[in-house]
Amino acid sequence: MLKQLTKIVSITSLAISLTATASAATIELPKEHTFPEGVTVSSNGTFYIGSMKEGSISRALPGTNKAVPFIEAGSNGLVSVLGLYVDETDNILWACSSDAGHLGYGVSNLMGTNPPAVKAFDLTTGAAKGSFDLPGGGFCNDLTMDKKGTLYVTDSWSPRILKLPRAGTKLVEWINDSALGADQWSLNGIDVDNSLDLIYVVNQKVGSLWQIPIESNGGSGVPAEILLSKDLRRPDGLKLIGPNTLAAAEGGSGGMSIIHVNQTEHKGEVSRVSDGLNGIATFAYHNGSAWIVEAQGGNFWCAPESCGKPSPPFRLVEVSLP
Repeated sequence: MLKQLTKIVSITSLAISLTATASAATIELPKEHTFPEGVTVSSNGTFYIGSMKEGSISRALPGTNKAVPFIEAGSNGLVSVLGLYVDETDNILWACSSDAGHLGYGVSNLMGTNPPAVKAFDLTTGAAKGSFDLPGGGFCNDLTMDKKGTLYVTDSWSPRILKLPRAGTKLVEWINDSALGADQWSLNGIDVDNSLDLIYVVNQKVGSLWQIPIESNGGSGVPAEILLSKDLRRPDGLKLIGPNTLAAAEGGSGGMSIIHVNQTEHKGEVSRVSDGLNGIATFAYHNGSAWIVEAQGGNFWCAPESCGKPSPPFRLVEVSLP
């Protein structure tokens, strides 16, 4: 695993010395909120951001440029907070909790305390509403929800996507297929196209994009790789932003790409949007813009002898998408 993490660092560190343009809108995170990873946003523009190191969640209310603490570290068994998802229908904030800190400066304050799980919180108050362990362990990374209220979750340690039906009591495997990438640190960002009943997911390790049909009975169809005009550069966050149009955050570049998918030919035309942000992770899509997490991941996913100190404050940065 050390070799894998070192490889991650070598790619991510290319972006560490770069900064966003001075004109970019930002949301600053509290000083006690370090190494953010997941972010989501409600329809009214409330942002929720998780911390890998503290195991906490912050919130920025509409129109503000500073987030404040919302869910305390370790609440409901949180360890390292990764993917987040707002479910406004049932007033739930969903969160991926995994044990992300195990080397160097970025060691999680809560490492080793709880198994990887999906956590549910009240969207308004932050009160705990449920916890769902990943069967057999793994690494809960990102999550999305379809029109029926079924939650889909990527496991970065195996080629599987888990699901939790609305009002379900446990996570179950929706698909487990080595074609998606059997190596650790493969599956990451995920989103759903409800108009086509498709799940999109990226393989971070090799920079590929896959689509998987959602069958009428709720099962998974046969996954198909989208042949891209350019490989994605360590893709992390993934969002559907228009018909057959996806946006991906690329941790290996500190930037974003737009992907226009040709469903007939299973091809995707990739265009670069931005570069030069500081070790980005995922993003939230709101009013035509990507709000990108500057995770400074090169100072978290690092071998002890190569770790550097982060440059606070951590923040979200707005990038307008075409």
